[in-house]
Amino acid sequence: MQRRKGVFHLLISLFCVLSIGIYGCNNQRSKEGSNQGGTAKKKQEWVSILGGAMGGSFSPFAGGIGSVVSKAEATIKISVEASAGSIENVRRVNNSEGYMGVAFASDVYLGYHGQEVFAKEGKKEDIRVVTLLYIAYNQFCTLADGDVHQFEDIVGKKIAMGAAGSGSAQTLERLAELAGIQGKYTPIYKGGTMGGNALRDRQVSGFQWLVSVPNAAIIEVSTIKAIRIIDFDAPAKKYGFYEKYPFYLSGTLPAGAYKGVDQPVNTILMPTVLIVHKGISEEMVYTILKHVYAPEGHETMLKTTKAAKDMTTENATKAFVIPLHRGAYRFWQEQGMAIPPAAQPID
Repeated sequence: MQRRKGVFHLLISLFCVLSIGIYGCNNQRSKEGSNQGGTAKKKQEWVSILGGAMGGSFSPFAGGIGSVVSKAEATIKISVEASAGSIENVRRVNNSEGYMGVAFASDVYLGYHGQEVFAKEGKKEDIRVVTLLYIAYNQFCTLADGDVHQFEDIVGKKIAMGAAGSGSAQTLERLAELAGIQGKYTPIYKGGTMGGNALRDRQVSGFQWLVSVPNAAIIEVSTIKAIRIIDFDAPAKKYGFYEKYPFYLSGTLPAGAYKGVDQPVNTILMPTVLIVHKGISEEMVYTILKHVYAPEGHETMLKTTKAAKDMTTENATKAFVIPLHRGAYRFWQEQGMAIPPAAQPID
């Protein structure tokens, strides 16, 4: 009898243990199920954005985008990295799914098609355009009492034109090649304050600078000497520049941009764009654009750099020189933008 009672108690104990175990498992599954519902946390995504050299135009945009998105979207983490500039950014974005970058439309176009500086290394076909960031204006500045009145007058002159291989230098060289005067002037590879000072001190006859408007280096010259900005749009049209280089635009430097420049000046424009690797998720790119173009986001960008005034939906398509990332395509379609054939997504 005693033995039967012992067996009975043992069975009861085992039943209790099994019941607790089953309840615990079911309870845990219930918790996991609730975490997978609508209140589940989104997976964090990481990306690096490449700017440029400290003090340049690229870095403020990279930093501004990083700041806007980090504050508005906890699931996206953006780290900002310095770089040597546009050409490096095209290469690095093409080579890694973890990168976005700021670049001139010229280098984006040439990289994607494997032309000029990219010819030997091959096409950068894994880059995609996201949006226009700002528009750089070709500003060829000379002293008002000098003898350079039109583009062809640079023959026989010394011209400060930015660093060798820079967008400023390449723009003048491309136009000079089409005009048949390449090699007939003396390039002085100085830009920024150094280039402006060279003009001010009459060490050169012209200062070629492809930047946003207004520019501090040109402002500095214009406060000391009377200046003239040369029309580059007329020779560009005359020599087929826009047909040869479709990443440039025809435009106008506004009147009053600098002291003494009281009339608008027609010139060449260069869009500066944001690019990403094609492997970055559609949702990430879409979300970044949504926050950057929201009123609060755009206000932050303007506080970071005045050049962000160019970041409008009307200007956006000026940057679409290669296929759009699928996330950007989704965003711009929602804005009612007409996407040109060359920018249609291919992924």
